[in-house]
Amino acid sequence: MSMPISRATFLKGLAGCGIAAFVGRSYFDWIHADPKFPCRMLGPSKELGHLLRDSMDSLKIPTSPPSTHCKVTIVGGGMAGLSAGWWLQKQGLSDFVVLDLEHDVGGNSSCGKNDFGSYPWGAHYVPICNPESVYVREFFEELNIIQGHNDAGLAIYDELMLCHEPQERLWKDGSFHDGLVPKRGLQPDENEDIARFFKTVIDLRGATGSDGKLAFAIPLDLSSQDEKFLRLDGISMEEWLDDNKFNTKPLRWYVNYCCRDDYGSTLKNVSAWAGLHYFVGRRGVSANSEPNAVITWPQGNGYLVEKLKGKLKKQIETGAMVVRVEPVEGKVVTTVMDAKSREFRAVSSDYVIFAAPRFVADRVVVGQKFSHQHALNYAPWMVANITLKGLPDARGLAPAWDNVSYYSDSLGYVMANHQDITTRAKSCVITYYYPLSDQEPREARRALYSSTPEHWSELIVKDLQKMHPTIANEIVSMDLWPWGHGMIRPSVGFIWGNVRRQMKESAGGGSIIFAHSDMSGMSNFEEAQYHGVEAAKTVLSGFKNG
Repeated sequence: MSMPISRATFLKGLAGCGIAAFVGRSYFDWIHADPKFPCRMLGPSKELGHLLRDSMDSLKIPTSPPSTHCKVTIVGGGMAGLSAGWWLQKQGLSDFVVLDLEHDVGGNSSCGKNDFGSYPWGAHYVPICNPESVYVREFFEELNIIQGHNDAGLAIYDELMLCHEPQERLWKDGSFHDGLVPKRGLQPDENEDIARFFKTVIDLRGATGSDGKLAFAIPLDLSSQDEKFLRLDGISMEEWLDDNKFNTKPLRWYVNYCCRDDYGSTLKNVSAWAGLHYFVGRRGVSANSEPNAVITWPQGNGYLVEKLKGKLKKQIETGAMVVRVEPVEGKVVTTVMDAKSREFRAVSSDYVIFAAPRFVADRVVVGQKFSHQHALNYAPWMVANITLKGLPDARGLAPAWDNVSYYSDSLGYVMANHQDITTRAKSCVITYYYPLSDQEPREARRALYSSTPEHWSELIVKDLQKMHPTIANEIVSMDLWPWGHGMIRPSVGFIWGNVRRQMKESAGGGSIIFAHSDMSGMSNFEEAQYHGVEAAKTVLSGFKNG
């Protein structure tokens, strides 16, 4: 890759021509150009969602709207709801409906597309499967993501879906280097600290409890219940680092980055159990990749959403705002408002799988009080998809899939076009992630929604200019997607405390079963799918035994 010439060198070379002063000013303006491009604020239906929070009485919900019947109603078309439908259908039950408020399903795995390609609006990868992640493995085999197995039984993944090299790069000390663990300019004690940390977490990967279970499993409900591991949930990741004398700045930056990346929170607030799970829980191996490789697509996990949509197209109903779920005379009646017409209807079913976030259930499930509501913290995020005429050169490693700055409050960006089998010398889309992790969630949500597109575009451009000084000149357009409740935060005491146990209990005498990643305290595909499938299995067992 060609190295961009510095401003000083450029001016020095032109000094003899007598135009240095003029060009110097022009060059400065070029680097710090005032961005002029269309910027749109998109995002989920905040206004409709807030009707549930603030204005339920104004909706004038009828007591007996027109009604239909099916065996199962699934509320929520995110990964948990779609996975529940997938499993019901696999077992031969197709008399169900999936209701979602938005114009399309997917939740925080949704995606978009423009003339330059597809891109994610949230989740954008899945690690290769752990042995215990049986539902993920079965789904991937069905989609031919796993194409077979070698003689040793290791999965063979589709090469086009394994993340291509270079996978990650970090901007530090004026250039990019490979990987996200800081390397350049470290002191001996900082290198030693990082090495000791990774030895510690690698040793923990094989750790088992007195019950014979792995200390950290995926899904996490399969993890050991040995108290020596569970007590880690009672302290923060920061406290664990303190206790183990991991004190150097580069290591703490990296661990904090990982907490913000996966949990939308900081090492001060993430439980040590959750923080360690990020590093220890992933133990995937395959026949044709490095250990713990990831699979990804231009549209991120929207690829998986699209496949599930294809399987469930007859059952999915979008623009369907669930306003009430109520057990009535041996059935469960779900009242739905059409998001466009504001007309009401009802669906009577034997079971409801409630696969929307729990704070929604607290407002619409009749006769059920969720005393644990106060303990749930959801992380606000801003995601931006930025179309570029071309990604400007930068010193160091060539453009990677994941590109992060050591000096930024953001998480950097992923190259949505990274998996394309073509030259990179073309227009592209980058997906930029900014978790509002340093503020209390409610305060952060107010800041997220009160800021204008102009504010966000200016902030994002200035941040990206730290890595790419001329990027403003390359921007074709920017679309913004605020997530007010982007993901559950695994705060201290949440994962193995009473609150999460209560969240897994059914309601309505067993006819309302819950399924969502917030029941794990971690928002990822594996956890959402697990709760969706487990809910579907509970329903199927109810029909069998009823």
